[in-house]
Amino acid sequence: MLEVTPLRYFVSAFEMGTISSAASGHGISQPSLSQALQKLEDTLGTPLFVRSRMGLRPTPAGRDLYHHAQSILRAVGDAERRFLKEPPLHLSLYTAPDVLLSAYQGAFHALRTSCPTLEMRFEQAAADAELAIVDKVCAPKGHRFTELYTEPYVLAVARSHPLAGRNRISIEDLRSVTLVSRRYCPRHDAMLAEFALADAPLKISAEAVNDQQVLELTGLGFGAAILPAGHLKLKSSLTGIPLDHEGLEHRSVGVAVKKTTFADEMFRTWMTGWATSPIRL
Repeated sequence: MLEVTPLRYFVSAFEMGTISSAASGHGISQPSLSQALQKLEDTLGTPLFVRSRMGLRPTPAGRDLYHHAQSILRAVGDAERRFLKEPPLHLSLYTAPDVLLSAYQGAFHALRTSCPTLEMRFEQAAADAELAIVDKVCAPKGHRFTELYTEPYVLAVARSHPLAGRNRISIEDLRSVTLVSRRYCPRHDAMLAEFALADAPLKISAEAVNDQQVLELTGLGFGAAILPAGHLKLKSSLTGIPLDHEGLEHRSVGVAVKKTTFADEMFRTWMTGWATSPIRL
């Protein structure tokens, strides 16, 4: 008969790759966790890991059990939250400065309604978060990245700006345009290089620390800005002009998920809300 606690130990060992890390995560000794895994293997009649000095490598049976164990533990967690008085759940998140939270209101609403005791904490670094909303190029190596959408960059200007009626614009046309700088953008250096190749030095009117500031400054007439096209759906006073330059490419935005059962469960809940979000980029 399968027991829940050994399954939890097994999932941790599968995700962390070593007995020592899994034991530390559960606050038990390595021999205790090893014995629990051995008992689980004896119960199922098959090895779940190949053990070596390099750590644990799951067998085909181990990989199969991992998927079943995730479903079982999610069901147990749901039952515990329904019938037991549980302490609050804690979820760590990260959103890059070039990401606007307004676009994900449906996803965050799903977390709140599905997990009423959930407490969210925003981290300073993506690698420290269980869920991180980032450009693909910024996804931490220890996380699994799932793409949500791709979008081009455009020149964002106020609707009263002299360039507002243009259908397209080239880098050369931007020589006389004052811009709000986005140094935090992961593609900022590549954009600078493209401007340098075109002999079009940037004229900066302001430096922002996140894209919400850029939208407000641009709307107030402090200059234009090269922004992801989807941002303009959230600021009706701005319009976007497509950039006529291949080097100023699209970006791919998604969620980087820490490789743990809890993070995976929170991600699945988050995605149910994303699928029904009123603002889709």
